[in-house]
Amino acid sequence: MPATTNAVVKSGILLAIAAAVCLGVITTQAKLVYADGGNAYSLMLVRFVSTVTVIACLLRLGGHGYHIPAKYRWPVTRIGLVWSGSMIAYLMSVQTISASLAVLILYTYPLLVLMLGFFSKERRGDFRTVLLFAVAFVGLCLAMWGGEIELSPFGLVLACLAMIGAAYTFLAGAKVAPQLNPVVMTFWVNLGGVFLIIPLVARNFELPVSVVGSAALFGATTSYIFAVLCQFQALARIPAAKAAFVFNLEPLVTLFLAMIVLGERLSVVQWSGVALVLVAVVYNSAMTVNLFKRKHELNSA
Repeated sequence: MPATTNAVVKSGILLAIAAAVCLGVITTQAKLVYADGGNAYSLMLVRFVSTVTVIACLLRLGGHGYHIPAKYRWPVTRIGLVWSGSMIAYLMSVQTISASLAVLILYTYPLLVLMLGFFSKERRGDFRTVLLFAVAFVGLCLAMWGGEIELSPFGLVLACLAMIGAAYTFLAGAKVAPQLNPVVMTFWVNLGGVFLIIPLVARNFELPVSVVGSAALFGATTSYIFAVLCQFQALARIPAAKAAFVFNLEPLVTLFLAMIVLGERLSVVQWSGVALVLVAVVYNSAMTVNLFKRKHELNSA
């Protein structure tokens, strides 16, 4: 990662928070879409196509092209296929195992990103960082506590594949995004998603039938567009592990919105888990800012 100013690091953290919040609101909106006659495959097709269309318009209006240097074309293609495939696998896993279990498996990816980062020359971890990641994961376990557990070998495999795919997206994206226009990269990543989802949705295209479901579909799509734009902008500014850690906020946003929209209630155990995650994310973000501030001061001395 190139030399980074304190302001750039702060903006990276804020962009990661924005992406996590936008992704977190999608789950509740998706439930409204499904309840109104839509399905997961159609939702993903609409959001992939909409994202590609909106970003193409933004690039045209800004006078930018879609060109990516030859040496980055295959890495970006891989990221697009893995990112899209992991989201498809996650949605399919929720159909056969408990949603809370699927979330917990998926959100082991920040830990995987951290562990893989230890083998990289670009990033070394310390005990405090490992402890923060562990605290955040324990917090998520408590936050998702309760309800019946549904198990399926196939669903567990899909959830694990989604977790590995998410980790790969952050690690590979953090290497490529600083070298490219993140908006152009987002365009190509989601274009890969279009080609992946079309065969799956060919015989399963079902849209919501009422205004409520259509509004939820629009909201979920808009949230996704903002989320992916912010995600790759964040990866262009801060290391993969730091960005992935912030995304622990996503399940919390889903829980809060479910309380507001769906009338769900959290237990004392769940609230304690929410508090643990929030404390860990805030502390880790402050630690990240201070770390890069010290590095910048040393480089300037």
